[in-house]
Amino acid sequence: MPDTSELTTYLPWAVAAVLLIVLIVLVVLLRRRATAAQEALRTREDAHRKALDEATAERERAARDAAEAHARELEQVEARRVDAETSAQQSRALVAAGAKWEETSRRMVLDAVTDLGLDGALVTNLVFVPVDATRSRRFVAQVDHVLLLPTVALVIENKGWKGVVLDGVHPRDAGSSFATLLGDLELEPPFAVQVKRDSLTSLELRTHDQGHAPRKQVRRQAQRISDLVRAETHRKPWFDTAVLYSHPDADVHADPRADDEGVSTVVIASQAQLRAHLEELVRRRRPGPDSPRIDELSALFAGLGAEVTSFGKPLDRAAATAATAAGPAGPVRQPYDVESSPAQA
Repeated sequence: MPDTSELTTYLPWAVAAVLLIVLIVLVVLLRRRATAAQEALRTREDAHRKALDEATAERERAARDAAEAHARELEQVEARRVDAETSAQQSRALVAAGAKWEETSRRMVLDAVTDLGLDGALVTNLVFVPVDATRSRRFVAQVDHVLLLPTVALVIENKGWKGVVLDGVHPRDAGSSFATLLGDLELEPPFAVQVKRDSLTSLELRTHDQGHAPRKQVRRQAQRISDLVRAETHRKPWFDTAVLYSHPDADVHADPRADDEGVSTVVIASQAQLRAHLEELVRRRRPGPDSPRIDELSALFAGLGAEVTSFGKPLDRAAATAATAAGPAGPVRQPYDVESSPAQA
């Protein structure tokens, strides 16, 4: 059994050792806790910093996207402004040029419808942006005349050409003199040839074939008008076509009803031919229930800046008269319905 004096001697040291061990354990635990707390704080700070960085980056991206979208919108607005200004300039130029050359043909048409006692409207110098125009191919179309009758819509391409004109008739088929001078010309139908005096000692020869031929031009313009009316009125319009040579000094040689690509375009070279053709159109046509009204088309074209001249009865009375003339048996043909007519080119 240990001596009491020895226990008394070693006990304080034992207690001190235990206390020291406990203190060391506490210090270690406190340091670990402090380290863990610091690590957790650093983690929270890093997460907060990352969240701030992401939010800043998102704001910067949003601001950049908004700036780019605004810039694109400004570019689009500017492009539309330029397009509108260009179209307006082209329209003004075409209207100014058309007013000079279309008065003779306009007078011819008005005289013909007056002589025949017809009712309707004559649209002159119609300028518009075609439905098929795109940003990369921006242009305006110009149409000389559109004659609107209760049962007929006729697009007229006026040519104020003087001299000798061969429309659809090859020089070798127009007589021995033409065959001698121009018989070797290579012409792809449809075509037109104009020979006029350039000076006292020389002649000028102009050839217009394929897409530049008057018959091709008027059919292309008729299709564009048809597309325009369809887009604006949701109808299926059909327009007859004619080429009118209106110069008083023109000697025109043409097959009056040459058929190109399955479409017949009438060539008119005199007041008598114009009157006869209009009389025939009116006689063989009857109105269809889905035909656009004259006043409806007149308002549409007038809104585009064209000159619209009414003749005969007021437009609403003319439309009512045409509807009555259809009779109980119904229409024979819908002249404005593209589905009942050959396709236009």
